[in-house]
Amino acid sequence: MANSETYLESFIEGIGTLPSELRRNLVHSQALDQNYGKLVQELRDCEEEYLLRAHEVLSSLPVQSKDKSTRKKRKIGDSSDNDINYENAAPMEKEVRISHLQKDNSDSEEDEDNFWSNPNEGIPISVPFSEESDEEIGDPSKSKARTILTVPTTEELRHKVHSADTSKAALTRIAALRRDARQMTEEKISNAKQTFTLVNDAIKSLDDDLEKFEAMLKTTGQYETVVAASMSGPQPNDLAAIQVSPNSPDWILAKVITHDPRSGMFSLSDEDIESNKTFTLPEAQVVILGGVDRLSRGDVIYAVYPDTTSFYQATVVQVPKKIPGKDPFVLVHFKDDGDENGITHEKAVLMKHIMRVPYAAIQ
Repeated sequence: MANSETYLESFIEGIGTLPSELRRNLVHSQALDQNYGKLVQELRDCEEEYLLRAHEVLSSLPVQSKDKSTRKKRKIGDSSDNDINYENAAPMEKEVRISHLQKDNSDSEEDEDNFWSNPNEGIPISVPFSEESDEEIGDPSKSKARTILTVPTTEELRHKVHSADTSKAALTRIAALRRDARQMTEEKISNAKQTFTLVNDAIKSLDDDLEKFEAMLKTTGQYETVVAASMSGPQPNDLAAIQVSPNSPDWILAKVITHDPRSGMFSLSDEDIESNKTFTLPEAQVVILGGVDRLSRGDVIYAVYPDTTSFYQATVVQVPKKIPGKDPFVLVHFKDDGDENGITHEKAVLMKHIMRVPYAAIQ
Protein backbone atom coordinates (compact mmCIF):
# COMPACT_ATOMS: atom_id res chain seq x y z
CA MET A 1 0.00 0.00 0.00
CA ALA A 2 1.42 3.40 -1.01
CA ASN A 3 2.03 5.97 1.74
CA SER A 4 -0.56 8.33 0.21
CA GLU A 5 -3.28 5.65 0.27
CA THR A 6 -5.72 5.10 3.09
CA TYR A 7 -6.65 1.62 4.17
CA LEU A 8 -10.14 2.04 2.76
CA GLU A 9 -8.87 3.27 -0.61
CA SER A 10 -6.46 0.36 -0.85
CA PHE A 11 -9.25 -2.07 0.01
CA ILE A 12 -11.58 -0.63 -2.63
CA GLU A 13 -8.83 -1.01 -5.20
CA GLY A 14 -8.40 -4.64 -4.14
CA ILE A 15 -12.06 -5.61 -4.62
CA GLY A 16 -12.44 -4.09 -8.06
CA THR A 17 -13.20 -7.51 -9.58
CA LEU A 18 -15.77 -8.53 -6.96
CA PRO A 19 -18.88 -7.31 -8.81
CA SER A 20 -17.94 -9.19 -11.98
CA GLU A 21 -17.29 -12.38 -10.00
CA LEU A 22 -20.62 -12.07 -8.25
CA ARG A 23 -22.37 -11.35 -11.52
CA ARG A 24 -20.75 -14.43 -13.10
CA ASN A 25 -21.87 -16.64 -10.21
CA LEU A 26 -25.42 -15.26 -10.27
CA VAL A 27 -25.71 -15.77 -14.02
CA HIS A 28 -24.39 -19.32 -13.60
CA SER A 29 -26.90 -19.95 -10.82
CA GLN A 30 -29.72 -18.69 -13.04
CA ALA A 31 -28.64 -21.02 -15.85
CA LEU A 32 -28.50 -23.94 -13.41
CA ASP A 33 -32.02 -23.18 -12.19
CA GLN A 34 -33.37 -23.15 -15.73
CA ASN A 35 -31.63 -26.38 -16.72
CA TYR A 36 -32.62 -28.05 -13.45
CA GLY A 37 -36.27 -27.18 -14.01
CA LYS A 38 -36.23 -28.78 -17.46
CA LEU A 39 -34.40 -31.84 -16.12
CA VAL A 40 -36.86 -32.38 -13.26
CA GLN A 41 -39.82 -32.04 -15.63
CA GLU A 42 -38.33 -34.65 -17.97
CA LEU A 43 -37.67 -36.94 -15.00
CA ARG A 44 -41.26 -36.53 -13.80
CA ASP A 45 -42.61 -37.36 -17.25
CA CYS A 46 -40.43 -40.48 -17.51
CA GLU A 47 -41.48 -41.70 -14.06
CA GLU A 48 -45.17 -41.14 -14.77
CA GLU A 49 -44.88 -42.97 -18.10
CA TYR A 50 -43.08 -45.88 -16.41
CA LEU A 51 -45.70 -46.14 -13.65
CA LEU A 52 -48.49 -46.09 -16.22
CA ARG A 53 -46.84 -48.91 -18.18
CA ALA A 54 -46.31 -50.92 -14.97
CA HIS A 55 -49.96 -50.46 -14.05
CA GLU A 56 -51.01 -51.74 -17.46
CA VAL A 57 -48.78 -54.81 -17.09
CA LEU A 58 -50.09 -55.65 -13.62
CA SER A 59 -53.68 -55.07 -14.67
CA SER A 60 -53.31 -57.63 -17.45
CA LEU A 61 -52.12 -60.46 -15.20
CA PRO A 62 -54.18 -63.73 -15.63
CA VAL A 63 -56.50 -65.02 -12.90
CA GLN A 64 -56.68 -68.73 -11.98
CA SER A 65 -59.48 -70.46 -10.08
CA LYS A 66 -60.95 -73.88 -9.27
CA ASP A 67 -64.34 -74.75 -7.77
CA LYS A 68 -63.93 -75.82 -4.14
CA SER A 69 -66.65 -78.51 -4.53
CA THR A 70 -64.51 -80.53 -6.97
CA ARG A 71 -61.50 -80.70 -4.66
CA LYS A 72 -60.70 -82.72 -1.61
CA LYS A 73 -60.03 -80.97 1.64
CA ARG A 74 -56.51 -79.56 1.49
CA LYS A 75 -54.29 -77.53 3.68
CA ILE A 76 -54.37 -73.74 3.41
CA GLY A 77 -52.35 -72.72 0.40
CA ASP A 78 -53.60 -75.44 -1.98
CA SER A 79 -55.05 -74.20 -5.23
CA SER A 80 -55.62 -75.00 -8.85
CA ASP A 81 -53.83 -73.92 -11.93
CA ASN A 82 -56.87 -73.82 -14.20
CA ASP A 83 -56.90 -70.42 -15.86
CA ILE A 84 -60.30 -68.76 -15.94
CA ASN A 85 -61.63 -65.36 -16.83
CA TYR A 86 -61.79 -63.18 -13.72
CA GLU A 87 -65.00 -61.56 -14.92
CA ASN A 88 -66.74 -65.00 -15.02
CA ALA A 89 -65.47 -66.10 -11.60
CA ALA A 90 -67.84 -66.26 -8.66
CA PRO A 91 -65.75 -64.92 -5.76
CA MET A 92 -68.20 -66.21 -3.17
CA GLU A 93 -67.91 -69.82 -4.40
CA LYS A 94 -64.41 -70.00 -5.86
CA GLU A 95 -60.86 -70.23 -4.64
CA VAL A 96 -59.20 -67.44 -6.60
CA ARG A 97 -55.54 -67.06 -7.33
CA ILE A 98 -53.98 -63.97 -8.91
CA SER A 99 -50.83 -65.07 -10.66
CA HIS A 100 -48.26 -63.23 -12.78
CA LEU A 101 -46.46 -66.34 -13.96
CA GLN A 102 -47.65 -68.37 -16.93
CA LYS A 103 -47.98 -72.10 -16.12
CA ASP A 104 -49.27 -75.08 -18.05
CA ASN A 105 -52.88 -75.85 -17.21
CA SER A 106 -52.93 -79.04 -15.18
CA ASP A 107 -55.40 -80.59 -12.75
CA SER A 108 -52.91 -82.97 -11.20
CA GLU A 109 -52.52 -82.67 -7.47
CA GLU A 110 -48.78 -83.21 -7.85
CA ASP A 111 -48.41 -80.12 -10.02
CA GLU A 112 -50.51 -78.16 -7.57
CA ASP A 113 -48.37 -79.22 -4.63
CA ASN A 114 -45.19 -78.29 -6.47
CA PHE A 115 -46.71 -75.02 -7.52
CA TRP A 116 -47.71 -73.94 -4.00
CA SER A 117 -44.53 -75.22 -2.35
CA ASN A 118 -42.32 -73.12 -4.65
CA PRO A 119 -41.47 -69.92 -2.73
CA ASN A 120 -40.87 -68.06 -5.98
CA GLU A 121 -44.49 -68.56 -7.02
CA GLY A 122 -45.88 -65.94 -4.66
CA ILE A 123 -47.23 -65.88 -1.12
CA PRO A 124 -50.54 -67.81 -0.66
CA ILE A 125 -53.02 -66.11 1.67
CA SER A 126 -56.34 -67.65 2.73
CA VAL A 127 -59.13 -65.17 3.41
CA PRO A 128 -62.87 -65.67 4.09
CA PHE A 129 -65.14 -64.56 1.29
CA SER A 130 -68.57 -65.57 2.66
CA GLU A 131 -70.58 -63.97 5.40
CA GLU A 132 -69.51 -65.90 8.47
CA SER A 133 -69.88 -65.21 12.13
CA ASP A 134 -66.83 -64.48 14.24
CA GLU A 135 -67.28 -67.88 15.88
CA GLU A 136 -67.25 -69.69 12.56
CA ILE A 137 -64.22 -67.80 11.35
CA GLY A 138 -62.34 -68.75 14.50
CA ASP A 139 -63.29 -72.39 14.21
CA PRO A 140 -61.87 -74.10 11.09
CA SER A 141 -64.41 -76.91 11.39
CA LYS A 142 -67.27 -74.44 11.11
CA SER A 143 -65.72 -72.31 8.42
CA LYS A 144 -67.69 -72.40 5.20
CA ALA A 145 -66.01 -71.14 2.04
CA ARG A 146 -62.71 -69.31 1.79
CA THR A 147 -60.77 -67.56 -0.96
CA ILE A 148 -57.10 -68.30 -1.48
CA LEU A 149 -55.17 -65.40 -3.02
CA THR A 150 -51.53 -65.63 -4.01
CA VAL A 151 -49.85 -62.29 -3.49
CA PRO A 152 -46.73 -62.08 -5.68
CA THR A 153 -43.51 -61.04 -4.02
CA THR A 154 -41.90 -57.71 -4.84
CA GLU A 155 -39.15 -59.48 -6.72
CA GLU A 156 -41.68 -61.36 -8.84
CA LEU A 157 -43.63 -58.22 -9.69
CA ARG A 158 -40.42 -56.40 -10.54
CA HIS A 159 -39.38 -59.25 -12.84
CA LYS A 160 -42.73 -59.15 -14.62
CA VAL A 161 -42.71 -55.37 -15.09
CA HIS A 162 -39.05 -55.28 -16.11
CA SER A 163 -39.24 -58.13 -18.56
CA ALA A 164 -40.02 -55.79 -21.46
CA ASP A 165 -37.12 -54.07 -23.20
CA THR A 166 -38.95 -50.76 -23.08
CA SER A 167 -39.16 -50.97 -19.29
CA LYS A 168 -35.44 -51.62 -18.99
CA ALA A 169 -34.69 -48.64 -21.23
CA ALA A 170 -37.07 -46.45 -19.20
CA LEU A 171 -35.39 -47.44 -15.92
CA THR A 172 -31.97 -46.69 -17.39
CA ARG A 173 -33.18 -43.27 -18.49
CA ILE A 174 -34.76 -42.53 -15.11
CA ALA A 175 -31.54 -43.51 -13.31
CA ALA A 176 -29.50 -41.24 -15.59
CA LEU A 177 -31.87 -38.30 -15.05
CA ARG A 178 -31.77 -38.77 -11.28
CA ARG A 179 -27.99 -38.85 -11.35
CA ASP A 180 -27.85 -35.66 -13.45
CA ALA A 181 -30.33 -33.96 -11.11
CA ARG A 182 -28.21 -34.82 -8.07
CA GLN A 183 -25.06 -33.56 -9.77
CA MET A 184 -26.78 -30.32 -10.76
CA THR A 185 -28.06 -29.85 -7.23
CA GLU A 186 -24.55 -30.30 -5.84
CA GLU A 187 -23.24 -27.78 -8.39
CA LYS A 188 -25.88 -25.25 -7.34
CA ILE A 189 -24.93 -25.69 -3.69
CA SER A 190 -21.24 -25.29 -4.51
CA ASN A 191 -21.92 -22.14 -6.53
CA ALA A 192 -24.01 -20.65 -3.70
CA LYS A 193 -21.28 -21.40 -1.15
CA GLN A 194 -18.65 -19.79 -3.37
CA THR A 195 -20.79 -16.67 -3.77
CA PHE A 196 -21.39 -16.48 -0.04
CA THR A 197 -17.66 -16.83 0.63
CA LEU A 198 -16.86 -13.98 -1.77
CA VAL A 199 -19.33 -11.62 -0.11
CA ASN A 200 -18.47 -12.72 3.42
CA ASP A 201 -14.72 -12.30 2.88
CA ALA A 202 -15.28 -8.86 1.37
CA ILE A 203 -17.42 -7.78 4.33
CA LYS A 204 -14.87 -9.06 6.86
CA SER A 205 -12.02 -7.27 5.09
CA LEU A 206 -14.08 -4.10 4.88
CA ASP A 207 -14.86 -4.24 8.60
CA ASP A 208 -11.17 -4.67 9.44
CA ASP A 209 -10.10 -1.83 7.15
CA LEU A 210 -12.81 0.48 8.46
CA GLU A 211 -11.52 -0.06 11.98
CA LYS A 212 -7.97 0.76 10.87
CA PHE A 213 -9.20 3.77 8.90
CA GLU A 214 -11.14 5.04 11.92
CA ALA A 215 -8.06 4.65 14.14
CA MET A 216 -5.94 6.56 11.61
CA LEU A 217 -8.48 9.41 11.43
CA LYS A 218 -8.59 9.64 15.20
CA THR A 219 -4.78 9.80 15.29
CA THR A 220 -4.69 12.70 12.81
CA GLY A 221 -7.64 14.49 14.45
CA GLN A 222 -9.83 14.22 11.31
CA TYR A 223 -12.32 11.74 12.70
CA GLU A 224 -14.72 14.31 14.19
CA THR A 225 -14.69 16.34 10.96
CA VAL A 226 -15.50 13.31 8.81
CA VAL A 227 -18.29 12.19 11.15
CA ALA A 228 -19.85 15.64 11.19
CA ALA A 229 -19.75 15.81 7.39
CA SER A 230 -21.34 12.38 7.00
CA MET A 231 -24.07 13.17 9.52
CA SER A 232 -24.98 16.50 7.95
CA GLY A 233 -25.84 14.99 4.55
CA PRO A 234 -26.21 17.03 1.33
CA GLN A 235 -26.06 20.78 1.88
CA PRO A 236 -27.62 23.66 -0.07
CA ASN A 237 -25.49 24.75 -3.06
CA ASP A 238 -23.82 21.33 -3.32
CA LEU A 239 -23.34 20.36 -6.97
CA ALA A 240 -25.11 17.24 -8.16
CA ALA A 241 -25.67 15.18 -11.27
CA ILE A 242 -29.36 14.54 -11.79
CA GLN A 243 -31.41 12.19 -13.91
CA VAL A 244 -34.54 14.14 -14.82
CA SER A 245 -36.42 11.04 -16.00
CA PRO A 246 -36.08 7.63 -14.30
CA ASN A 247 -33.85 5.16 -16.21
CA SER A 248 -32.81 7.89 -18.64
CA PRO A 249 -29.21 7.76 -19.92
CA ASP A 250 -28.99 11.57 -19.73
CA TRP A 251 -27.51 13.34 -16.71
CA ILE A 252 -27.26 17.11 -16.21
CA LEU A 253 -25.54 19.41 -13.74
CA ALA A 254 -27.67 20.90 -10.97
CA LYS A 255 -27.36 22.49 -7.55
CA VAL A 256 -29.03 21.38 -4.32
CA ILE A 257 -31.66 23.77 -2.93
CA THR A 258 -33.03 21.57 -0.14
CA HIS A 259 -32.95 17.93 0.94
CA ASP A 260 -35.49 16.18 3.16
CA PRO A 261 -33.67 13.30 4.88
CA ARG A 262 -36.96 11.73 6.04
CA SER A 263 -38.51 11.40 2.59
CA GLY A 264 -35.21 11.38 0.67
CA MET A 265 -36.54 13.99 -1.77
CA PHE A 266 -34.30 16.67 -3.28
CA SER A 267 -35.17 20.11 -4.57
CA LEU A 268 -32.57 21.23 -7.14
CA SER A 269 -31.99 23.99 -9.65
CA ASP A 270 -30.61 23.62 -13.18
CA GLU A 271 -27.05 24.95 -13.48
CA ASP A 272 -27.70 26.15 -17.02
CA ILE A 273 -27.56 29.96 -16.71
CA GLU A 274 -30.25 30.29 -19.36
CA SER A 275 -32.62 27.99 -17.49
CA ASN A 276 -34.73 28.74 -14.46
CA LYS A 277 -35.94 25.17 -14.03
CA THR A 278 -36.16 23.49 -10.66
CA PHE A 279 -36.59 19.79 -10.04
CA THR A 280 -37.98 17.67 -7.23
CA LEU A 281 -36.34 14.25 -7.43
CA PRO A 282 -35.79 11.17 -5.24
CA GLU A 283 -32.34 10.15 -4.06
CA ALA A 284 -32.14 7.41 -6.71
CA GLN A 285 -31.97 10.09 -9.42
CA VAL A 286 -29.43 12.34 -7.68
CA VAL A 287 -25.65 11.90 -7.33
CA ILE A 288 -23.89 14.46 -5.11
CA LEU A 289 -20.61 15.39 -6.79
CA GLY A 290 -17.23 15.37 -5.10
CA GLY A 291 -15.02 12.73 -3.54
CA VAL A 292 -13.62 11.42 -6.85
CA ASP A 293 -9.98 12.28 -6.26
CA ARG A 294 -8.17 9.07 -7.14
CA LEU A 295 -8.17 8.62 -10.90
CA SER A 296 -5.80 6.68 -13.09
CA ARG A 297 -5.09 6.82 -16.79
CA GLY A 298 -7.70 4.78 -18.66
CA ASP A 299 -10.46 5.16 -16.06
CA VAL A 300 -13.93 5.61 -17.54
CA ILE A 301 -15.96 8.40 -15.94
CA TYR A 302 -18.88 10.73 -16.63
CA ALA A 303 -17.83 14.37 -17.06
CA VAL A 304 -19.51 17.67 -17.95
CA TYR A 305 -18.66 18.56 -21.54
CA PRO A 306 -17.01 22.02 -21.70
CA ASP A 307 -19.46 24.92 -22.09
CA THR A 308 -22.46 22.69 -21.37
CA THR A 309 -24.22 21.30 -18.31
CA SER A 310 -24.57 17.77 -19.70
CA PHE A 311 -22.59 14.71 -18.65
CA TYR A 312 -20.98 12.46 -21.23
CA GLN A 313 -18.83 9.35 -21.00
CA ALA A 314 -15.11 10.07 -21.06
CA THR A 315 -11.78 8.33 -20.53
CA VAL A 316 -9.03 9.77 -18.34
CA VAL A 317 -5.85 10.42 -20.33
CA GLN A 318 -3.90 12.23 -17.62
CA VAL A 319 -4.22 12.07 -13.84
CA PRO A 320 -5.76 15.09 -12.03
CA LYS A 321 -3.64 18.19 -11.69
CA LYS A 322 -3.63 20.81 -8.97
CA ILE A 323 -2.49 24.32 -9.81
CA PRO A 324 -2.15 26.83 -6.96
CA GLY A 325 -5.03 29.29 -6.96
CA LYS A 326 -7.17 27.19 -9.33
CA ASP A 327 -9.62 24.34 -9.03
CA PRO A 328 -8.12 20.90 -9.78
CA PHE A 329 -8.94 19.43 -13.19
CA VAL A 330 -8.39 16.30 -15.23
CA LEU A 331 -7.68 15.73 -18.92
CA VAL A 332 -10.07 13.38 -20.71
CA HIS A 333 -11.11 12.09 -24.11
CA PHE A 334 -14.87 12.25 -24.58
CA LYS A 335 -16.52 9.32 -26.32
CA ASP A 336 -17.38 9.93 -30.02
CA ASP A 337 -15.69 13.36 -29.90
CA GLY A 338 -13.37 13.05 -32.87
CA ASP A 339 -12.93 15.97 -35.29
CA GLU A 340 -13.32 15.82 -39.07
CA ASN A 341 -10.00 13.97 -39.28
CA GLY A 342 -11.03 11.39 -36.70
CA ILE A 343 -8.72 12.81 -34.03
CA THR A 344 -10.00 13.04 -30.45
CA HIS A 345 -8.49 15.98 -28.59
CA GLU A 346 -7.90 16.19 -24.88
CA LYS A 347 -10.28 18.37 -22.89
CA ALA A 348 -9.88 19.68 -19.37
CA VAL A 349 -12.73 19.12 -16.96
CA LEU A 350 -12.96 20.40 -13.38
CA MET A 351 -12.79 17.64 -10.80
CA LYS A 352 -16.01 18.95 -9.24
CA HIS A 353 -17.77 18.26 -12.56
CA ILE A 354 -17.06 14.53 -12.81
CA MET A 355 -18.59 11.38 -11.34
CA ARG A 356 -18.13 7.65 -11.55
CA VAL A 357 -20.11 5.83 -14.24
CA PRO A 358 -23.71 5.45 -12.94
CA TYR A 359 -24.68 1.90 -12.02
CA ALA A 360 -27.52 1.84 -14.55
CA ALA A 361 -25.08 2.70 -17.36
CA ILE A 362 -22.92 -0.34 -16.47
CA GLN A 363 -25.76 -2.84 -16.99
